[in-house]
Amino acid sequence: MSFLKLFKATKMMKLVPFGILIICGFIFIVRVDDKGAHGEKIEINPIPLTELVTAGAVPVEVKKKPIVPEKYNEANVRTRLMQEKIRRLMAKNQDAGREEGSLNGTELTRHVHIFYYAPVKWFRDGARNATGHDGKITRRETPNVIFYPARGLYLPTQEIFQEHCKDIRGAGVGVVVLSWTPAFNQDLLRVFFNVTQEHNLTVAVSIESYPGRSVDSVERNIKFFCDTFSNYLHRVHVLPRNTPMTMFYIREPFTLPWSEWRGIRRSCDALLIAHIVSKEHTSLARRSGFDGFYTLLGSNGATYASTWKHWQHLQKFASQYRMLFIPSVAPGFAERKRSMRQRHRSNGQYYGVAWRTAIRLGVPIVSVSSYNDWPHGDQIEDAVSRMGFKDYSTPSGRTHKYLHLTAHWIEEFRKQKAKEDPNTCGALFNNTICL
Repeated sequence: MSFLKLFKATKMMKLVPFGILIICGFIFIVRVDDKGAHGEKIEINPIPLTELVTAGAVPVEVKKKPIVPEKYNEANVRTRLMQEKIRRLMAKNQDAGREEGSLNGTELTRHVHIFYYAPVKWFRDGARNATGHDGKITRRETPNVIFYPARGLYLPTQEIFQEHCKDIRGAGVGVVVLSWTPAFNQDLLRVFFNVTQEHNLTVAVSIESYPGRSVDSVERNIKFFCDTFSNYLHRVHVLPRNTPMTMFYIREPFTLPWSEWRGIRRSCDALLIAHIVSKEHTSLARRSGFDGFYTLLGSNGATYASTWKHWQHLQKFASQYRMLFIPSVAPGFAERKRSMRQRHRSNGQYYGVAWRTAIRLGVPIVSVSSYNDWPHGDQIEDAVSRMGFKDYSTPSGRTHKYLHLTAHWIEEFRKQKAKEDPNTCGALFNNTICL
């Protein structure tokens, strides 16, 4: 055989396997189609997994854990819900117990002052309302308040003073800051001072802005109180002279030029605390000779001074220049004519944030604004629910919520002060003042 014929034969032999595979495949397809046409079942047996294991490997039998569906047990669910409800009720009762606890157990402190108003301006100017024989006001017009007092629309009397001073003393407040103008009845003023003395309370006078007020008239106001009610007024002692100084709050001193306050004559060594609103008022009060400043307004964010986050700066400024900074805390704010200043009480949480902010600063004095300033809605006096009015009752339905909260925060304030230097004296204009 020649070389060419041998090459052709070899090449054809390589194609033989491919031909055989094609023929087998064709026969398989024809048989399957034939079975399917006659309705016969076609069985395809896959190769077992164990037969695909490579040589030398040991087959591993995998056991699957059976999945058991979770069964709904109604009895267990009810038990769990009942336990959660019991825990909530127990926590609620504990909170109510703290609110309804005895106020008389709170120790008195002169480091907390509270603003007090007599009489309360229940109605807008020009309102016509009659007064009954019991000293209560007969309503003819809707009161200019958001909350309604539990004692009704009262007038200042000895009985009312007794009840109020009992509340204030019971909460642990030691100093009452009386809102005063020359229109205040002098006989009623004597009754007020006598009642506060009965309850071991001292009085710091807040001289309000009134028509015709001037620096000279304020000097006469201070002299009047020093000469007439010296034994009732709140005092601090300045060392080393051990000279008592009588504290006066000056409301809105910025209604007069700041420069006019310089060199004011001070009877009985008056200690003057200025009401401030803006950041600039701190420097103006210092240069005008005031011994300190306070914020008064209970609406966080309404002014620079009433904004809690600014209190740290105010305290730093006061410490730097040896002045007193007295922040004013309030349970809320609800003045009808200024809705932008309103602050919801949030079930006492608003009050708590204000107190915690003041306590963390380590200030020597905290003022509460207020006990009974009902037109501004920042009072802690008892309120009840009436048609169109809100209240702030405790879970048991009683109305002493904010009196008890005040007692609680005063106790926290006392604990914080106990951790600090037990010597409560601090520098004030190159002297040492003991509060």
